[in-house]
Amino acid sequence: MALLEHNKDKVKQKKKLLDRGPKVEVNNKVNRSDMEEKPEIKQKKASQPEITRVVTEPVNVRVDNHIRNSISSLITMGFAESQKEMVELMVDMYVDTLEESDYKRYQDLVQIYEDKDVRRIEKKNKKK
Repeated sequence: MALLEHNKDKVKQKKKLLDRGPKVEVNNKVNRSDMEEKPEIKQKKASQPEITRVVTEPVNVRVDNHIRNSISSLITMGFAESQKEMVELMVDMYVDTLEESDYKRYQDLVQIYEDKDVRRIEKKNKKK
């Protein structure tokens, strides 16, 4: 019976409410037009990063049969000549829809992966 009464003291105690503190109010409000002017300035400075060296090698991307069939259907309909071309077209279409901040992040990540490929190939060539 002792096991059934282990919550007796806790049920009687009421929980204390959290003190949320003072209400936060905004001192300086920003107009949407102010935000739209600044990215244009940054966009000029943040042009595409320079790629010092590019390495191209064939790789595989694992997809299930449904995705492969969808790509093959689009190729058969004449939207592309090859699977490579179709995937590249779809990636480009998706990248075109990215917001400016996401596009900048995308460019940075692509550059990181490109640099990683170059270093990996250089390391592989040194071993030979």
